[in-house]
Amino acid sequence: MKELSNGGKLSRRKFLSTTAALGMITVVPRSVLGRGFIPPSDKITIVNIGCGWEGLSEIGDLLHSPQIEVVGVADPNRQSNDYLGWSPNGIRNKMRTLIGEPNWLEGVTGHPGGRDVMKYVIDTYYRKNRPGYTGTCQAEEDWRELLTKMHDVDAVKIISCDHTHSYISVDCFKRGKHQLMHKPLGNKLYEAMKVVDMAKAQPNLATYLLAYNIAQPSEINQVKAWLDAGAIGKLREIHNWTGRPYWPQYSDIPTERPPIPRGFNWDLWLGPSQMREYSPKYTHCCFRGWFEFGAGSIADMGIYSMIPVFEVLGLGSAISASSRFSRAYTIDADQVPRQVVNTWSYPLAGGFRFEIPYKNGSGTVFYTWHDGGMKPDVPYGYPEDDLGREGMMFVGEKGVIVCNFYGGQPKLVGLSDADMKRYSKITAPGRPNMRDILEDGTTRGLQVWIDDVKGTGKTKNPGSFEFAAALTETYNLGAISMMRDGKKLLYDSGTRRITNDDEGNKLLHRDTRRGWEFV
Repeated sequence: MKELSNGGKLSRRKFLSTTAALGMITVVPRSVLGRGFIPPSDKITIVNIGCGWEGLSEIGDLLHSPQIEVVGVADPNRQSNDYLGWSPNGIRNKMRTLIGEPNWLEGVTGHPGGRDVMKYVIDTYYRKNRPGYTGTCQAEEDWRELLTKMHDVDAVKIISCDHTHSYISVDCFKRGKHQLMHKPLGNKLYEAMKVVDMAKAQPNLATYLLAYNIAQPSEINQVKAWLDAGAIGKLREIHNWTGRPYWPQYSDIPTERPPIPRGFNWDLWLGPSQMREYSPKYTHCCFRGWFEFGAGSIADMGIYSMIPVFEVLGLGSAISASSRFSRAYTIDADQVPRQVVNTWSYPLAGGFRFEIPYKNGSGTVFYTWHDGGMKPDVPYGYPEDDLGREGMMFVGEKGVIVCNFYGGQPKLVGLSDADMKRYSKITAPGRPNMRDILEDGTTRGLQVWIDDVKGTGKTKNPGSFEFAAALTETYNLGAISMMRDGKKLLYDSGTRRITNDDEGNKLLHRDTRRGWEFV
C-alpha cells in the first residue's frame, strides 16, 4: 500500500470517502486520522489571532457556525476604543445585534477592539445561543503563549496586521494547525511565499484565504466566455482601479512621541520589524500605508478583485513590474523645492503595471492597477464621460469589456452593432456566492474550508493558500518597484530573484528583528 506524507497508509480524504461508500460509521478517532485530522463528527476548535475592528467585524461568521467553537483569542492590545471604523457606531451596533445587548458600551465613544472585547463577545454569544455551554474563551496577549497552553486546538484564524501574517502562519504550520487567513499571505515576497511552500508541503492541513469569499460572485465566467468567443479580439491589457486608500498615507516618519497606550504591547505588535518609537500613525488601519507594516491598496482590495481573474484566466506570477505614483515635495534650507525620496510609505495615488504570463505558455497579458483616484482612459464607445470610481476593464484588439470593481456586471464596449448583437447572446454560468448562508448558519465559503479540514470535500478547496501563489508574488513585486522609485523590475519566479536589480533583491524580505527569523 502506498505510503503518504503523513506517515499513514491511506489519505484522510480517501479513507473517509471509502468508509462512506461502504456505509461504515464515520465517527473516527483522531489517532486514526493523524496529525491535523479531525473526525467529521467533531466540532472544529479554533483560536482567533487579531482582535481589532476587522477581527470583531468578522467574528460572527465563526460564532454562527455550529460546526466550529472559538476557544481562544490573542492580540497585543487588551482593550481600547481608538480603532478606525467605516461609520461612527457601525461596529458597536453590529456587536450589539450579535450578542443581543442593545446597550452594550452605551456612552463610550470611539470604535472598540482588543482581546478582552472579543472574549466578551464570544462568551456572551455562546452562553445565549448554545444550550449547555459552560466554557470560556481563553484570551492571551501573545498567540504563541495561547497555542502553547491550548496545544490541542485544531485551527487558527489569522486577522492581525499584514506584517505578522506570514510569521504567525509559519508558526501555526509547525504546530500542525489548520488555518483561515483574512489577507494577504504576507507583505514581503519571501515571507509570503514561505507560507505557500509550507501549505504545499503539508496538504493534510486545510488553509483558506478569506479574500476568496469576497471575490465571489465575480462574473469572470461571462468575461471568459466573451474572450474565448473572440468578442474583443486578443486580450492585451487588464485594468483594475479603486478610490482607496481610505486611510492616511503619511509621507513623513512620525516624530512625535506619545505614550504607549495602557494595555498595548508595542514590542509584540512590531513583531518581526525592527524596534522603533511608538506612534498611533503606524497602528490599527493606518498600518496599510507603510511598506514595513502593510501592502497598500492593492493587497487591501486588489486581492479580492484579482483572485477570480488569475484563477479563470490561468495567470502565473508576474515576470515584470513597474510603478508610477504621486510625488511629494518639500522646501530645503536653500528655499529650493526638493522631491521627497520616500522609501517608507505608499503614495496618495499610484499604480502598478505587471506583465503576466499565462500558465499554459500561450503568451502574456499586461495587468495595470490604479488607486487613489487614478484610472485608465475612457474607452471608445463608452456611454459616459468618465469611468466609475472603481472598476475593471479588459482591453482587446477590437473592443473592451467594462465591469465593476469585482468583475461583475460586465458590458461589451466599442463593438459594431452587429457584433454587439452577436456576442450578447453568449452567456456563461455564474460562480457560487461564498457569502451565502447555509441552512445551519455557516457561510458557504467557511463550509468549503470545514469540509477540507474534515476530509469530506471531494477536492482541495479553491481558497487554499497555494492557489494564491502567483497573485502573492505579483503584488509583492509591485511594492518593490515602488520602493525602487518606479523602476521596472524583471522577475524569475523559478529562482524567486529579480534579475536586473540587486538592490531590489534586498527588498524581497524585511530586515528581520533578531529572534523572529524564519526566511
